Amino acid sequence: MLIRSALEHIPGIDFTGGSDTEICGISYDSRLVRKGDLFVAIKGAKTDGALFVEQAIGRGASAVASQQKMDLRPRAATLTVPDARKFLAEISRIFFQDPSSRLNLVGITGTNGKTTTCYLMDSIYGQAGIQSCLAGTLGMKIGPQRFHSEHTTPEASDLMKFLSRAIEEGCTHGVLEVSSHSLALKRVFGARFTVGMFMNLTRDHLDFHPDMESYFQAKKQLFTPENGNRVEIAVINVDDAYGRRLKDEVGCKVMRFAFSKPAEIYTLKHESSSNGTDLALATPAGEIRFDSRLIGQPNIYNIMAATGAALAQGIGLDEIREGIESLEEVPGRLQRVEAGQDFIVIVDYAHSPDALENLLTTASRLPHERIITVFGCGGDRDRTKRPIMGEIAARMSDLVLATSDNPRSENPLDILGEIELGLRAGRASYQIIPDRRRAIESAVATACRGDVVLIAGKGHEDYQIIGTQVIPFDDRETARELIGERLKMSRGTQAKTLGPAGRN
Repeated sequence: MLIRSALEHIPGIDFTGGSDTEICGISYDSRLVRKGDLFVAIKGAKTDGALFVEQAIGRGASAVASQQKMDLRPRAATLTVPDARKFLAEISRIFFQDPSSRLNLVGITGTNGKTTTCYLMDSIYGQAGIQSCLAGTLGMKIGPQRFHSEHTTPEASDLMKFLSRAIEEGCTHGVLEVSSHSLALKRVFGARFTVGMFMNLTRDHLDFHPDMESYFQAKKQLFTPENGNRVEIAVINVDDAYGRRLKDEVGCKVMRFAFSKPAEIYTLKHESSSNGTDLALATPAGEIRFDSRLIGQPNIYNIMAATGAALAQGIGLDEIREGIESLEEVPGRLQRVEAGQDFIVIVDYAHSPDALENLLTTASRLPHERIITVFGCGGDRDRTKRPIMGEIAARMSDLVLATSDNPRSENPLDILGEIELGLRAGRASYQIIPDRRRAIESAVATACRGDVVLIAGKGHEDYQIIGTQVIPFDDRETARELIGERLKMSRGTQAKTLGPAGRN
């Protein structure tokens, strides 16, 4: 693509170079530049891409875009841009021929529920015979093909490249988790969404956003022209206070969902057990009933949201029901760990106060003797939520085992000390066990028949970040292994007690 032809659609760019300068690709990482690429020097959380311009040219970049004015002739054409992140989104959309406008794309934003709702939509598409793609916290996929992603929402050039490939492989629909970070950092600037979903807004990411109002304004950008986005229909949770506010501030058609009227989608019946949820919804297309494997009130909201988005795209009630009922679980989201034990073990990604409270509420509504909660808080992240989550855990559990959850550069004991401020305010007994494996081991060893063990915070993650090291660690596999060891030891003890003749 000739760079000048692309710049005709992007005003305000100072271009220095030949009219025949051609770009063969787009990169924001100097280490990944290939010959003929346009290198866009964006400023990241830890470093500035402008520091790596020479490396990009050395690897063959034919053009460089930066907010800093520079003249790199004759080695490379230069583009001085007012906002490098916005430019990355704009040039990527043009280079890949605006793939979001050629897909029926659903964008999901909210503090909690994005991943599960994303997978519900993907399952609905599958049952409806629709070829689709997906991008979110658990990675990207086109049909059965899976691809790794560093972020919940990929950087603009990665996203447009992925959507373009999805179209080439026959996709007509797609679903995308849209994080507040991605909106603030313009990763989806200018993208078109057939449906935009707003799930909820609760305390989280206040290490990135200055306050809750800034957090809301970031989420709101998905639905407003200030971020260059185009949403045709907004599906909004109006049980959420920020959702009620949002419905009055968007300029597109709105479909509301809530537990009760007034809303276009609301519950008629809902009963949950440890095996799933029996649910009936009222919708604009008529009543729909589900026998879903997913448990808990948060998943009822996720099902309502997915139902609304599917209806907005003209998918029938039968396909919606089949899609939702065929999804048995989502990795790390209220995921049961079954290893032959007589107590329930659930692993969940809950890492914010609201998510932890929802998880504990779900557990409290299951038949149980005690609730044993294992959780921690991430290092180098919002510190203010630590005592809040400690208080919630101690108020709603019988036993809390506070432990490490990606401490990163912080001392785990400092993090746990801040959590303990909240633990002291609750009714539960608690222990501080910095080693996460030992904490899970203690929970499994302590649990009795009928107890519910919750392992919260990491969900699908298969690593633990300690300092700068990324150490393999999976809550689900660890719990399964430790349960197996307990059961093996128990069987061995029984055999010794019974003796060789099988009796005392």
